[in-house]
Amino acid sequence: ELAKLLGVPDVLVFPSVTLLQTGVLPLLTGNNGVIFGDIAAHRCIYEACCLAQHKGAQFIQYRHNDLNDLAEKLVKYPLEQVKIIVIDGVYSMSADFPDLPAYVRLAKEYNALIYMDDAHGFGILGENPSSDMPYGYKGSGMVNYFDLRFAEDNIIYVAGLSNAYSSYAAFLTCGDRQIQTNFRN
Repeated sequence: ELAKLLGVPDVLVFPSVTLLQTGVLPLLTGNNGVIFGDIAAHRCIYEACCLAQHKGAQFIQYRHNDLNDLAEKLVKYPLEQVKIIVIDGVYSMSADFPDLPAYVRLAKEYNALIYMDDAHGFGILGENPSSDMPYGYKGSGMVNYFDLRFAEDNIIYVAGLSNAYSSYAAFLTCGDRQIQTNFRN
């Protein structure tokens, strides 16, 4: 049902967002990847990035929602190196959110993945926002809010059910079959 709501072929379910992040981010980066983290990202993302760093990845923070600062940092790394841009969908303390289409363009330019924690947007924001319904419909999250595509736009989407559905579970989408197999293993 989660996959159907999001419009993706499959999701992987975990007990919580925190457990998901600490398991997935170190796996994504391996021992020589680079994580670029928004300085205002949720604390559980920060902890997962530190764990990945402890296992050999680099962890570099950039100014909140500052695409120029991020681009200055991305340009220093080769295109073939694993690069992950870590952002929140909706930032919990300010309720602001990133210009996701601009992040997608930047990620494609530098061959990076976007890893979005949308725990505070999922269930609230959704597809087809309008003046009558500024948050959109269905609560299917930020990717659908901006009419982007998970796999085609290199977005690994993470969210949980605790905020909007008052239920203990989290999930992620992944368009790359090899990464999905690694997560399951």
